[in-house]
Amino acid sequence: MKNSLSKKNIMGKVKDWVNDSEGGPSLLISVNNESFHLGYYTGMGNSDNTPIEKLAPEYKEVIIALYHSGDLVEAGRAFTLYPGSDLFKKLTLNESKSIC
Repeated sequence: MKNSLSKKNIMGKVKDWVNDSEGGPSLLISVNNESFHLGYYTGMGNSDNTPIEKLAPEYKEVIIALYHSGDLVEAGRAFTLYPGSDLFKKLTLNESKSIC
């Protein structure tokens, strides 16, 4: 069986998550502790998040490497997903760098 978690597949998902598409998950960083999360809309005006630790470990490795290399950068103002949640910032691709 072929491993479906190739770096190319993970990079494709990361690009989807940092794209500003409506309704899809967004890659976020917690301002409180610099942990990475997927934020998503749950309906009726509500949002939630999942820490990337709940994904396969390869995702965390790639995301952390991209963040530390400057390929992923924080964008916009910090926000909460619900009352009492951490403060988050969206991550986006650094336009001056190009990732595969």
